[in-house]
Amino acid sequence: MMLPSTVPVTLLFADGVSQRLTVPIGTMLIEAATGAGLTLLTDCANGKCGTCTAQLVSGSVDLEDFDSAVLTDADRAGGAVLPCVCRVTAACAMEFPYDSSEAMSEEPPPLPATVTAVEQVATEIMRLELQVSDDVIFEPGQYVRIRPVGSKISRSYSMANVPGVNRLEFFIRLVPGGEFSQWLGAARAGDLLELSTPHGSFFLRDEDRPRLFVAGGTGIAPFLSMLRAMASQPPKQRTTLLIGARTPGHLLAMKELSELRAKITGLAIEVAIEQGAETGCHTGYATDLIHSLDLDSATRVYLCGPPPMVEAGRKAAESAGLKRADVLCERFT
Repeated sequence: MMLPSTVPVTLLFADGVSQRLTVPIGTMLIEAATGAGLTLLTDCANGKCGTCTAQLVSGSVDLEDFDSAVLTDADRAGGAVLPCVCRVTAACAMEFPYDSSEAMSEEPPPLPATVTAVEQVATEIMRLELQVSDDVIFEPGQYVRIRPVGSKISRSYSMANVPGVNRLEFFIRLVPGGEFSQWLGAARAGDLLELSTPHGSFFLRDEDRPRLFVAGGTGIAPFLSMLRAMASQPPKQRTTLLIGARTPGHLLAMKELSELRAKITGLAIEVAIEQGAETGCHTGYATDLIHSLDLDSATRVYLCGPPPMVEAGRKAAESAGLKRADVLCERFT
């Protein structure tokens, strides 16, 4: 019997809309979706960040290489997949945690931006400020892709500013030998860039429930956006921010965080330092502090940092009795 050369693939979205594709066996899922006019949410496109994570609800796919800290064995056993590295080998159905409108809309043209400031604010960390012509509307915690004009380099970074302004702020870790880091090290006021529209499902939910924020390194950036937005809103339930850094020199925005703590009712902040912890800081990792918190079972958890930190935080939250579905993750490398 001749085996089929194509198989049906059903894509299910959070708003109940489904798309059925006929896909040649061996095709990468992202390529098949793009060919059908769909733009699935991705970032790294090589299994390193987890932005595209979806749920396989039936059938099977083959996964190309990916970071096991982003997609653990337990995740895979539960049906989680990374569409950016999925190769279609059989009929399947996959569920995405966002509405179909996000996948069906064409990517708007890039937004021109101009560097207004670039400065080192902590060990290995730069602050990049950009000016755009119009106010940028986004959900606190989302990110944009940044590309210097005339370059093929493109990287994604979370905004640290509040939504609805035309001056954007980013905190970026310098990576030895990194292409974007090399550009950033030589960047000057007046340099031109292009920005994508805001993306990401890691954003502040408007919920009347306790919040736990856990930030590793420059993972504090989206939480700064969230806290700055929260400072102008009526207080909700308690929010706890855990900050992790390699050394005291890697901490950033601590003065402003102290000011935000005074403005936001119920905000508690704790800091963990891996090496050279000073008075008032815990020695170790931010995720180590989760077990010592008396967390309400309804707590919404937000984790942002390197994949190992995010996975450690997710396990700690589950050990504390919190639901896996109540944990939002943003990983970066």
